[in-house]
Amino acid sequence: MARATTPAAKKTKGAAKGLGARREPAGEPRMDQSAIEAVDRAGRILFALAASPRESSLPEIANRAGLSKPTAFRILATLVAEGLASQNRETASYRLGVLPLGLASSVLQSIPVRAMARTVMTAIRDKVNESVVLSVRDDDFRVNVEAVEAINAISQSQQIGVPIPLYAGATSRVFLAAMEAQELAAYLDRTELQSFSETTIIERARLEGEIERVRKQGFALSTAEFTVGSIAVARVIRARDGSPVAAMHVSIPRSRASEALIERCASALKAGVETLERAIAA
Repeated sequence: MARATTPAAKKTKGAAKGLGARREPAGEPRMDQSAIEAVDRAGRILFALAASPRESSLPEIANRAGLSKPTAFRILATLVAEGLASQNRETASYRLGVLPLGLASSVLQSIPVRAMARTVMTAIRDKVNESVVLSVRDDDFRVNVEAVEAINAISQSQQIGVPIPLYAGATSRVFLAAMEAQELAAYLDRTELQSFSETTIIERARLEGEIERVRKQGFALSTAEFTVGSIAVARVIRARDGSPVAAMHVSIPRSRASEALIERCASALKAGVETLERAIAA
């Protein structure tokens, strides 16, 4: 299904609209609408650059960001000057600069559960020899923030830092299952369920049924709903007070999946999450 923007770009545009419509608290200076729009457009350009692993032309970037070419060109010139983007002088194409790597590292280091989870993730990987991934919730999305890769000839590439809608895939659904009924209903009311593959669940009633299944069995299972060719087994990670702090999943290539392997992964994941929850509560 053709989509005008990436999940990340859609997320940024929605956040910017919400910010622009916000009423400023009494006593604070009024925010300049033009400044807000400039930040919004710069964010859309950065997400447009991040949407492709190769260099992108000006027309490609402008199209992904939903901006005119002159506007995209001016913003790109500023991003290049600041080190956030880089231009190939021979081809006139653009890519992300090196500076965002430092920003990304700072963000990852600020997530406490990530450091605590690494040892547990490695232990799970060693038991089943499949990739183990840690995710955190970010508003209506979840983001992979750490991965311990399988030592296999065939493994799944994990999308670190990519915003993934909360309805797509097993890991997303364990976050939905952890919501209170009112919060879940509000999320579903405001969310357009779009397909990322032929297996993505986009019928609300069916999605609600799957969420209830997760609540009963304690884990979620999905097949290639967001990442093509991958089966995921996921569980939510809770703090001492029961609130969700993260989620963890084991990613299995469909070509290697079997019922026995999925059961082994689910068992190892359950034990690992329980170990991590005890460490968080200590």
